[in-house]
Amino acid sequence: MDKFSFFTLNIFINSFLAFFTALFLIEGIIFLFRIKQGRLAAILRMIPIVKLPLDLFLYDFSRWSFYHGVNPLSCEEGTRRLSVMFGWINSTTEGLFLPITSGIQMTTSENMTFTIADIIGQWINSSFLNSLTLLFLLISLIFLIKTVTKYCHYSVAFHLLAKDQQCKNKKIRNSYLKASLKKSRFKIITSSFFAGSPFVAGFIFPIVYIPTTLFKNLSSKEYEAVLAHEMQHIRHKDNLVRLILDFIGSVFWWVPTKWLQKRIEEGQEIASDLKCKSYGVNPIDLASAICKSAKDSMNSLYPVFARHLAKQQIHQRIDLLLQEKPARFRKMHLLFSCLATGIAFLVIFLGRFWTF
Repeated sequence: MDKFSFFTLNIFINSFLAFFTALFLIEGIIFLFRIKQGRLAAILRMIPIVKLPLDLFLYDFSRWSFYHGVNPLSCEEGTRRLSVMFGWINSTTEGLFLPITSGIQMTTSENMTFTIADIIGQWINSSFLNSLTLLFLLISLIFLIKTVTKYCHYSVAFHLLAKDQQCKNKKIRNSYLKASLKKSRFKIITSSFFAGSPFVAGFIFPIVYIPTTLFKNLSSKEYEAVLAHEMQHIRHKDNLVRLILDFIGSVFWWVPTKWLQKRIEEGQEIASDLKCKSYGVNPIDLASAICKSAKDSMNSLYPVFARHLAKQQIHQRIDLLLQEKPARFRKMHLLFSCLATGIAFLVIFLGRFWTF
């Protein structure tokens, strides 16, 4: 139980440190390469969260000093060191044919590794540490059950909305959008039991839910803009991505991922807004639909089903929609995006930060 308890303590402390290290590096890349809020920024910001479960498979027990009965605190002075590595090759990256990686590790003599958690664990009574491990696992299970229950409630709520469905559709005059909608084959439901922003639910058979009051207030062009936006969410599986990130966040409940998840969702929304132009949708129509959605959520009689849009998010989305992108910067932006993505995945995603 001692080794398992020590490993659990490592997961608790190292995941927290690795998350903030990866987050700091990702935000630095986004800033240095001038990556604007959107789909790529959202993908890059997923790395610190997705890396949490990945790190569990990157631990190297063959070099763990505690596993071999070596106490790092009892080692001679000068044999302990903190190493920041770049271009470090290990068995994991060799197998994937990716020789570039990075890491932050603490090592002792004979190249054995140890962590901050190992040092802390040496000062904790073994019985108390075992009790903490059981408590830790119990809390993790509770948070996981809570998340599953939440999505079960969502499923019931969507079922209630489907019962109240009013299958009304407005005529779509945009031929390109009409053809794209036929390929996507998603169902559109309007209901009076929720208000605010339209949304997509379902993974295999996605359904677009639109509040009845908003549906009535939208012009045909605004309606087309809303469908083009929601179709982008369906194509990029944003619902599934949010579900996975939410479950990772619930399992690693001690790591503050909520703020980052909100930033990722903002990026997905902005990316879906900007892509609407490719369907021949006028950005002004989508901006108008967003404003009407925000107004509709404020007048909701059913707060449980209301989907509110934050004021700051509304301003940001409308500003980006109405801004024209200079064509001369597109090639440079593409180059910077490729460089940022390569560095983020090869150096940060496969990096071993604060692990043994």
